[in-house]
Amino acid sequence: MKPQVLLYTRDPNFDSLLREALSGTGAIVRIARTVADALQIVCQRGRNLDFALMDFDGGCRGMTLLSAVHTCYEQLPILVTTSEDADHATAVAYANGARSCLTKPRHASMLTAAIADLNATHYQLVAA
Repeated sequence: MKPQVLLYTRDPNFDSLLREALSGTGAIVRIARTVADALQIVCQRGRNLDFALMDFDGGCRGMTLLSAVHTCYEQLPILVTTSEDADHATAVAYANGARSCLTKPRHASMLTAAIADLNATHYQLVAA
């Protein structure tokens, strides 16, 4: 079965970066541009999602989404990226259920490594 990923971002360049990072995996990327769209995806497909990637460059909306998704699907691994006020955003993201946070990468290889780490950690948690 193909992996399914929720991507919440307003940055079309980030879409391309994620697709490049996931190339060869056959992953289905479900892109949400608004919190409402992301919540609809989570409500319809939440149990089928393998992980979520949330780009926090859009301000506090991402934090609201992160909290809601984590409340609904505590086991869903969530990776947060940010380029604004990274220290504060990282602390708040971890407090709201993110499993991993990183400064918004500029190269797909950085994102590929972060996703691999996220998935490895998730499967270790599930197996424990």
